Order: sequence, then structure tokens, then C-alpha cells
Amino acid sequence: MRYTRPGSIQNAVREAYGAVGGLENASIDLGIGVSTLSYGTERSDHRPGGIGVNYLDSLGRIEPSAAEPIARHFATLAGGVFQPVDLDGVTASDVYRIAKEFSDVLTKDAEAHSATSANPSDYTVKEASEQLVELDELIAVAVSFRAALREKTEVAR
Repeated sequence: MRYTRPGSIQNAVREAYGAVGGLENASIDLGIGVSTLSYGTERSDHRPGGIGVNYLDSLGRIEPSAAEPIARHFATLAGGVFQPVDLDGVTASDVYRIAKEFSDVLTKDAEAHSATSANPSDYTVKEASEQLVELDELIAVAVSFRAALREKTEVAR
């Protein structure tokens, strides 16, 4: 497979192929040739637009994990982040999980601004990295909780 620049759409396409087990599996799933898919990761004046959004949509529908690199890529371009939602074991009464994760964020913040910190007036690199982990956990729980509540409103319609 061709080299792709990290952060490029070509790299996102390459990662989508990886999510289904590689170029050959994606080729079989989509019913098109390996060379066509490989060609799709190349930026070309002869064929502007790459592999085409329809193939990526089909691949994501066949194997949802293949859609994640594409979603992550476009979320980044839009100035956001992509947060997968895992509803395993989540209920519409899981607000306590949000409280627990928020407590972890507050704890890290207090540690970063305590006298024991190397820089109590700001986050050190290590403290910022640790806080990002806690924030990511809080976001994941909040998004899952939101999805569980949203699912309830969809059922009620």
C-alpha cells in the first residue's frame, strides 16, 4: 500500500481499509479491484477526488469500524473530535458515571494546581496529558449517557 501523509484523507482511507483487514478484504467487500482501491489513496490530476465517497460509505456500512477513521478525519477538519459511542451496559440512569468521571477531572485539576505541582499556576506537560485522559473518559461517559437518553426519546415516538 502506498505511503500516506498522516492527517490526510488518503491516510484516513488507508486506515479504513485496515479496519476491514486490509486492501484485499476491502476489495472483496466492495466488489472492486485491489488496484482500483490502491489507486484511490493516491492524489491524482487524472482522477480528482480519490476513491470516491460512495465507496467509503459502502465500506462503512459493511463494516462500521471502517467509517471511524473517515469520521475522525472530517471531525478534525471541522475543528471537532470524533467520539465513538459504546452503549454496552449503559442505561438512561447512569448519571452517577458522569459524576464519578467529573470527580476524577476535578481531582487532577486540584493536583495540578497544588503546592506539590512543579507549576501550580498551570498544567505541566505530564499533568495535561493525565487530565486529557480523564476528560476523554468524562466525554465518553457523557456521550454514551446522551445516546441512551436519545434512544429512549426515539422509542417514545
